[in-house]
Amino acid sequence: MTIRLTREQLYELVWSEALVRLGKGLGISDVAIAKQCRKASIPIPERGYWNKLQARHAVVRTPLPPRDLATVDVIEMNGELKPEHRERFSGEPGIESAPEDIDVLAARFRQRLGKVTMPRDLMQGDPAIVKLLQRDEALRQKMATSSYYFDKPLFESAFERRRLRILNAIFLAFARTGGGGGHFRDREAREVSIWGSASVSIELDTPKRSRGRNQEGAENEKKLMLTALAGQRFSNVVSSWTDDEHGKLEDKLTDIVVGLATISEHESRRWKAEREEWRRKQAAEEEEARRIAKEKAEREARERVVAEQQARLDELLGEARAWKDAALIRAFVDARRRRESLCESSKWVEWALAEADRIDPLMK
Repeated sequence: MTIRLTREQLYELVWSEALVRLGKGLGISDVAIAKQCRKASIPIPERGYWNKLQARHAVVRTPLPPRDLATVDVIEMNGELKPEHRERFSGEPGIESAPEDIDVLAARFRQRLGKVTMPRDLMQGDPAIVKLLQRDEALRQKMATSSYYFDKPLFESAFERRRLRILNAIFLAFARTGGGGGHFRDREAREVSIWGSASVSIELDTPKRSRGRNQEGAENEKKLMLTALAGQRFSNVVSSWTDDEHGKLEDKLTDIVVGLATISEHESRRWKAEREEWRRKQAAEEEEARRIAKEKAEREARERVVAEQQARLDELLGEARAWKDAALIRAFVDARRRRESLCESSKWVEWALAEADRIDPLMK
């Protein structure tokens, strides 16, 4: 079973009892709970807190820091939330309160982020970057031992190394603030994503060329442009940055990271709104299906009652007709017997009276 909690709700739980006992109650390890708390920037009691509290010593409950762009607002864990746990926090589990203004979250995130700088040593960088460079190194070693090896390193040029340094700085900034890490979906590092609580897909390459403008195309080959692919959905949000008269991308790294986190928040809220709308439609469709099924069941029940009543009436009328037919047969037999002086033992009389008895419901 999946437990969904807001940051505030998980915070109240981890400060209600020791993590070991809480974990046993929820069916989750205390290590897993602590990991989720770190991801959501939720402080947990320091070592010795509960012993001091039990001994009536002064203790300090670390307040929950306000959320910013790179902080998850809902945590999911596998376990079971019992009634005694739900009593320790307010609201429905996992149901968020009204979200704060994104500009407020962005200001907090910028303050926590600080200035984003670009490390020079890529081999000490983000794991996704290091993996690309290790592959290049393996290719170089194979090329050194074979003249027929055609697969060449991809990131030896100054242009490609610059791309990796910029991406590395962005990845490390997000990893440092808990917003996720980098991921490449292709070998050339053109399809780039940041995974985690601040997930977003980006492109970092030369600006698109305009047809017939060779001078602009030549200049663009020296430039880099970083674009958030989801940014086109939000017209009021900056979603691309380029080398221009105001500076190179390296000078804009802090703004880029804040901007990407902002777009991720917009995208997350859009997705949540769409999911909520889908849930509302699904609930409405299910309610409509239940209404139709109920009406059908009620209609069929009414039809069954009417059919049963009609069947009973038909049976009654049938028995009445059979009773009248039996009486008619007996009267006819009696009249014929008197007219034709038939004896009681006549085969026809016996047969006719037997038929009357057979169809007479009062004789059954």
